[in-house]
Amino acid sequence: MKKNAPRADRVAAVDGLRALSMLAVMGFHFWQQSWLQGIFPADLLAPLGVSNFSLTWIPRTGYLFVDVLLLISGFCLFLPEARRMADPLAPAPDAPGVYFKKRLVRILPCYWLVLAVFLLFWVRPSNYASPGDFWLDTLSHFTCTQVFFPKAYYFTQFPTSLWTVSVEMQFYLIFPLLARLFRRFPLLTWGGMSLAAESYLSFRARLPEGMADPFRINQLPAMLGVYANGMLAAVICMALRQSGLTKRARRAALCCAAALYAALVCMLRDGQDRAAQVQRWQIDYRFCFSALMGVFLILLDCAPRPVERAFSSRAVGFVSLISYNLYLWHQTVMLKLKEWRFPPYPDGGPDAYAWPQSAAGAPWHSAWQWQYAALFWAVSFTVAALATYGFERPVARLLLRRRKPAGRSAPKHAK
Repeated sequence: MKKNAPRADRVAAVDGLRALSMLAVMGFHFWQQSWLQGIFPADLLAPLGVSNFSLTWIPRTGYLFVDVLLLISGFCLFLPEARRMADPLAPAPDAPGVYFKKRLVRILPCYWLVLAVFLLFWVRPSNYASPGDFWLDTLSHFTCTQVFFPKAYYFTQFPTSLWTVSVEMQFYLIFPLLARLFRRFPLLTWGGMSLAAESYLSFRARLPEGMADPFRINQLPAMLGVYANGMLAAVICMALRQSGLTKRARRAALCCAAALYAALVCMLRDGQDRAAQVQRWQIDYRFCFSALMGVFLILLDCAPRPVERAFSSRAVGFVSLISYNLYLWHQTVMLKLKEWRFPPYPDGGPDAYAWPQSAAGAPWHSAWQWQYAALFWAVSFTVAALATYGFERPVARLLLRRRKPAGRSAPKHAK
């Protein structure tokens, strides 16, 4: 194999897109708590005739990249099947038993660790209106069913971002059936999943006067189109790899990726500026946005080798590796730092709103925002790295360790 040839079992662009999406989600949640904006001067591009230039739309649209993380999940889950579809001699996908074991080991230990920490330090029955509410919130989270109960979804004492884990676990349960259908009837299954999602959104999530039901927009049926786009992207990606691409085709793919990136930027900024309600805009454009991101992922994989090397860098790989624990812990880090006043800030007045981020103009405010940002990112990465290397990976090695068959011993080699 040539030195620069892509590994058949790995799509480097996935690591980069996962890392960037995770950072976007964290940026959005942090912006909600800090209101740190105006990082770039509004007149930065004034010499070019551009006024009111701002990048505030970047953190304000970060919530959309949760959908991209689910798209990547669908892509990676179906990738072994897609590789086998493109090349019958490729390794067979995991059997259902092995698949379920790997998925449970990948998701549940770290997720349950977060819940256990909250139960140990912060969640108490006295925080709820009744003991029944406490048990509903606790048991539904441990069983990944919290999205079925409005009380557990809206009024939980656990991190609110954990609803995504519930959706993922539900999808894992039905994925083997969907994968079998997708393998035999790719376009038909993709269309069926997409139609099911759009039908659910139309009849259950879209409300009159341009509103959306915040409880139903994050249910699994609403996400089936996103997962379908990820699975179809895996099929196309592996088919293109199998066909072989010329240098000219790779350069064309890079140009198309750059143009698509510009289009996505315009789409996000325009949507953020014009949307009467961001959640309605999100579900109206969810399928289109995820489909374009799937195309973007395919184009990045088809791009010249330097792009693959950029997405395979150690920094990108590190962020991608710890991304799950970043997702699980970043919201807790962010809220606890503010609750514990790291960095310190004065008490707000009786009418203070969203204190301390709303204290614009106060002498200490700007310095507090930047110190808060530095602490948030540093502590989040530290906690996620410790959880990944100190808990997730050792537990996975322990639970996935293969036992030797009984009655057999390792062969002894003659000297």
